[in-house]
Amino acid sequence: MHSEELEIYPIDHRGKVYSIITATDMTFREVRGMLDWLAGQDAFPPSPDDGFPGSGKLFTCVIEGVVLEVDVQGFEVLVLRRSGPE
Repeated sequence: MHSEELEIYPIDHRGKVYSIITATDMTFREVRGMLDWLAGQDAFPPSPDDGFPGSGKLFTCVIEGVVLEVDVQGFEVLVLRRSGPE
């Protein structure tokens, strides 16, 4: 990950609010594609009220040629690395 400062972006997507934590620039298409892909992998709890999310889960997904390595805990998504097309 870059030595840049992490930013937290609240994203409302398909009726749920996610916190995207990243130091890299991402397009809305990448963010929404990543969230859809992660939801398809059952990365998120069924609802925000399901209590403590437990330890994070690591995922690598490819969205429009961009490889994203992320850590998911509850509805927080920490983007550890982004590589591929700028």
